Amino acid sequence: MWWYVMLFSIAALALCFAGLAITILIKKNGKFPETEISRNPHMRKLGIRCAKQDALASCGGCGECSNPAE
Repeated sequence: MWWYVMLFSIAALALCFAGLAITILIKKNGKFPETEISRNPHMRKLGIRCAKQDALASCGGCGECSNPAE
């Protein structure tokens, strides 16, 4: 019985990997959209920044202040 479960699991994983490979081949330039906020131009246009960028901006950009609220 456990062979059926193992075989089904391997087949399901193979199907998922094949689906991802086909998606990469079909997509323009074979790339997925950038999901990291600091590198996504659409999020930057909307004014969305990551927490690290907010902390640096409130600190003045030096990155050395211990209390950004000062």
